Amino acid sequence: MLETILVVTLVLALAAGIGWLVGSLFLGYPLPALEKSALSRREQALVAAAADAFFPPDGPIPLSGRQAGLLAYFDGYVKHAPAGQRFLMRLLLAFTEFSPLVFGPRHTRFTRLAPADQLRLLDSASKSRFYFRRVTFLSLRTLMTMGYLSNPEVARHMHMTADTDPFGLRRAASASAPGHAA
Repeated sequence: MLETILVVTLVLALAAGIGWLVGSLFLGYPLPALEKSALSRREQALVAAAADAFFPPDGPIPLSGRQAGLLAYFDGYVKHAPAGQRFLMRLLLAFTEFSPLVFGPRHTRFTRLAPADQLRLLDSASKSRFYFRRVTFLSLRTLMTMGYLSNPEVARHMHMTADTDPFGLRRAASASAPGHAA
């Protein structure tokens, strides 16, 4: 009788532990911000959290990553990417979301970390001795920066202007075209 109670107790404890683990890893994401998105609910939450980690609301530019539309930018980028690249981008997001479980600073997913812990994680990833971890950080930072700088308000704040011919190749080609008066 005692053995049966012990076995039942262990099975219930194991089931509760597995339930807690599954719940903390895969449940509790907010409703998706974008309808008809190429990104899942989890991916949208991660992109939004990473956007504000890289470009916080109280940063030097008074426009956070979310306010700059990084979620919509990232979603559009994923929608138009070839299938192989989409798969790699999803791996990048999944690795970023679950890497705190292995690398800390707290053993929970990225979207559950406090903003200061998210920054600590990104900083440690940028300096990691593991090449794959550094590459993931650089890839995510590059995608976030492209999206942030594509926002017209951010560009105005940074005094950026579009230069569609930065090396003067079109000017040089038209100058050497036949019939061009010098």
